[in-house]
Order: sequence, then structure tokens, then C-alpha cells
Amino acid sequence: MHRLLLLVFFIGIFLSDTTAQYDIDISLLGYENDTVVIGNYYGDRTLVKDTIYREANGKFKLHGPDTLASGVYLILLKPDNNYSQFLVNGIDNEFEIEWEVKDPTAVKITGSKDNELFYEYMRYLEELRPRADKLKEKIAAAKEAGKEDKKAVKKLDELDVEVKAFQSKIVQENPDCITSMFIKSTLQIDIPEYEGSEEEKQLKAYRFYKKHYFDNIDLGNPAALRTPFINDRVDYYMEKLTVKDPDSIIESIDYLLEEMTPAPETFRFYTSYLINKYANMKVVGMDAVYVHMVDKYYRSGRAHWVDDETLGKMKSNATNLRPILIGKTFPAVTTYKADNTPVEINKIESEYLVVLFWAHTCGHCTKSMPDVVKFYDEYESKGVTLVSVCTKGGEKTKPCMEAVPDKNMEKFINTFDENQRYRRKVYINTTPKIFILDKNKKILVKDIPAKELSNVMENIMKIDTDKESKAMEK
Repeated sequence: MHRLLLLVFFIGIFLSDTTAQYDIDISLLGYENDTVVIGNYYGDRTLVKDTIYREANGKFKLHGPDTLASGVYLILLKPDNNYSQFLVNGIDNEFEIEWEVKDPTAVKITGSKDNELFYEYMRYLEELRPRADKLKEKIAAAKEAGKEDKKAVKKLDELDVEVKAFQSKIVQENPDCITSMFIKSTLQIDIPEYEGSEEEKQLKAYRFYKKHYFDNIDLGNPAALRTPFINDRVDYYMEKLTVKDPDSIIESIDYLLEEMTPAPETFRFYTSYLINKYANMKVVGMDAVYVHMVDKYYRSGRAHWVDDETLGKMKSNATNLRPILIGKTFPAVTTYKADNTPVEINKIESEYLVVLFWAHTCGHCTKSMPDVVKFYDEYESKGVTLVSVCTKGGEKTKPCMEAVPDKNMEKFINTFDENQRYRRKVYINTTPKIFILDKNKKILVKDIPAKELSNVMENIMKIDTDKESKAMEK
């Protein structure tokens, strides 16, 4: 009931993307300034569409000969930034707005059936709000006293039924109106009752809810981009309903973007929004999301709006990252010990192999090395081998290797390659860079801080032990 009675000023679904021409008269009662800003929602932001000025008749006119994209628009007042909203739906191109500016709900719109219906619905909810609030206060007071006000609960339920009946009436009588679509977009997903253990029931409910989360929201409608709720919904889907591993995130992104494909502007916005979100996320393994998006949407030509220079950089970054993604087999590279003995990293036999890229001139390496040494002292006897690779080339390799004793690295397999040929296969952009490989040289973890090595390795070993135990039980 609390949700239903919230006074909201947005619309979820619109009929078309543009109008042929728009002519909107705005009367602002009690407003003395001669300037008004017209804005609109746009994904995760609000954009300024136009600044209009008071005309001789005292009104403000929003007019254009071309097109006005469907969505939710704002009338923003100066200097206090109070605002009200109106809808552009692609059908009602000429209408009038009258607003008593002291009250954001005191809006009267004529000439637009959808806007009239929308504000009728909003006023209806606002009229019911005091009754609902009073009943909720009674219920809360009774609960605080350790009692139950059954009469108030019953009345609140009846109010809920009344609101739903009003909503149903609008939808049935105006099936093609935007307000009807808006009402449907605010409805919650009804999750079936499942059988099984509590854990099984929760898992089934979660899967159902995620699958049907956008049932009442048409992501492929062009106007969805210009609503105040769309970005919150996308973020909730990605942050709360998607498991935080690259494969799950990739699956959710692909679902969203395919749903948005019929709306090119929405598709463009969220392709850019999502790749930036995960490219900038400082979480281990998220580079796999970036590589996937570059390959599927940018390299393929679907993100046609990107200029050649930027596209070239993105392709290059993805190419560099692809061979060292978590789950990949570590590239076959050869480095050399101080006596020039070759070391084929992929052929080092060990239950776990830690590969450390470092440099003697790297401040972070110097700071991190005590943690690495401490880690290896603890885990060398537990099936862990550590090979270090100095990232310096040419004549700088000698001082790098000479720094090994000073940093207490003698126990490591310390290597270098003065020609830096490993860089053709392993992209090193910062140091120290740490990889943990399994016995088959599959990359388990990378880019972890040195101080977290012990905790990460302990968790890896525990997971592997649990897997072995379960396999033996079968």
C-alpha cells in the first residue's frame, strides 16, 4: 500500500519516440521570474532541453518545428529549482499546462488526454495518502505496544483493494493510453509459492524474480530512456539480482542490451554506460566483462557511433587483456635466471604457481615485497611455487636481479628477459602484478594486493579441498 500511495512523477512506457512538431503553452501562476528551464530525464542524469522566456501574454511557450523525443520533461523554476513534470507521448503535440507553482501537484493540463489522465491518477493517490498514513500510524502504534490493530489493518487492506480497482479501471477503459502503461510498469512481480527447503524456496523465488523483473517495463520502447526510474531499475538488476562474477554479469548485460535493441538511443546509452561501469570497476576479473563487450558490441560494429581512434584503442586493450583473463591458461612464455638458464613458466610443476611481475625501481613493489616474502615463507611447503619476472629490459635487467638479495627474494625462482618477449603475450600495465595459477596453469586469480595473498591462497586451497571431498563422497 505504501508503494501504491507514493506520489510519483514518472511514466514507464510510451507509445512512440518522436513527435512531428510540438507546441506547448505553459502558464505559471505565482511565478515572477521571466525565465524557465525545460529539462528531461536521460538515463542516469537530467539534461537541459531548452531555456524559454515569458512572452507578452505572460505565458511561456515550448515550441519546435522538428521533433521532441517522448519521455518525462521537467519545468524547472528559478532561482530555487522547484519543478513539475509533463509527458511527451508522440500523439498529443499541442497542449496547455497551468501550474500553481507553490504546489508541485497543482498542475492542470488540457489538450493531452494522457497528461490529464496521469494527473488525475496522481491527485487520486494524493487524496488517499492522509487516510493511508493515519492507518499506518495506528498499526505502528499498536505494534509498538505489543498489540495488533486488526481494524486498522483491515481498513488499510481495503484501501489497497480500492487503489488496485482504480488502477484496473483506468487500464481497462484506456488500454492504449500511456498512463495505463505507467500503472502496469509500477506493479510488483507476483512470485509463486514454492515447495522445498527454505534455501530451495529462496533460490527458486530469486530466479523467478530475476527472470520476470522487467515483465512490466518495455526496455525496447524509446521513451524508457527519458524516465527517472530506468537507471535505478538497470542498476538494481545488475547490482542486486546479478551474481558478482564475470559470466553472470555478461549474461545480464547481454539480456539488457538485446531488450533495448529496438530503441537505438537507449541501446547506445546503456552500451556505453555498462562498459564504462565495469571497465572502471576495481574488482578482480571484471576485465572479462570489458573484453566481452568490446568483442560483441564494438568490434562487431554494433557500437557504430565510436570514432576510429577510440575503437582502435578499445580493440587493442581487449586484445591485450584476452590472453590473461581469469580461467584462461597462462600464456607460454620463457624467461631467464641470472645465469641465463631458461625458465618455461608453463612447465614449472607445482600444485599452485604464483607469478610475480616486478621491478626494482617500482615503489609499490618495494612496499609490497615483504608481504610476498612472508606469504611464500608460509606456503612454500604447502605446494606453492613462486616465480618472479623482472619487467625491466636491456641493461636495466642487471640492477633488477642484483636487488633480489636486498629484498629477501632468494627463495623465489627469479627471472628476467632483457628483450621483454613475454610482453607479446602477457600485458603488464602496472607493477607489481600477481597471478595465481593451478597445477594446469589455469589463471585462478590475478591483480590481488600482496597483503591479500595469504587469505586468497587459503580460500583457494579450501575450495579445492571441499571439491575433492565431495568427489570422494560420490
